[in-house]
Amino acid sequence: MPTLPLLQRIERVSAPAAEPITAAEAKAQMRVEHTDDDTLIDRLVDTAIDFVDVTGSLGKAMITQTWGEWFAPNPGSIVLSLGPVQSVSAIKYYDTDNALQTATLSNFHVLGPKDQTVLKPKSGYSWPTTFLRDDAIKIEYVVGYGDAASDVPQTVRHALMMLVAHLYENRELSIERSMSQVPFGFEALIERERSSWYG
Repeated sequence: MPTLPLLQRIERVSAPAAEPITAAEAKAQMRVEHTDDDTLIDRLVDTAIDFVDVTGSLGKAMITQTWGEWFAPNPGSIVLSLGPVQSVSAIKYYDTDNALQTATLSNFHVLGPKDQTVLKPKSGYSWPTTFLRDDAIKIEYVVGYGDAASDVPQTVRHALMMLVAHLYENRELSIERSMSQVPFGFEALIERERSSWYG
C-alpha cells in the first residue's frame, strides 16, 4: 500500500461543473433581500463548500468531479480513498524506464459499494511492472453524488447553508475561530453522510 499520506497522494483532475448550493439559496435561507453583501456571500459559499467537500469535513465529493490517487508498486487490492465512486476512468503507471503509461482498464475488476470501491486485477492479469517509487501507479476515478445540486443529499445541502449563515453572522471572527465554532446542527447533519476515513 502507499506510504504517502492521503493528502500527498491525491490530486483533482477535473473540477465540478456545478455547486451543491447557490448564493441565491443561501440568501433565501438567511432572509437577506438586499444585494449589498452579494460578493461576501459568494465568497462564503465557496468557503463553506471547500470546508465540506472531498477532503473536508464530509470526506466525500458532492458534485461529480475526477480525482487521481497514487499508489506504490504492486498494491494488491486497492480500496479507493474517495467516494462516492461513479467510475474508474484510467489506470496509469510509471514503467521501468520511469515513463508514464496507461494500462488496459478492462483487465481490472471494480468491486464493492460506492463508498468503499475496490480495484484489483482480474484472474490471469497483474499490476504492471513499475519503476520503484511511492507514486508508481495512478488511478483516475470519478466521484460525487451526481452532476446537479439536486443529487446531493438534502441534509448536506442544508448543512452547507447553515455554515454560510454562521460565517455571515460571525464576520468579525477570524476564519479559524469561526470554523471552530460551527453550530452543532451542522455537525449533526454532516455526520449522517460523513465518510468513515475523515478525521
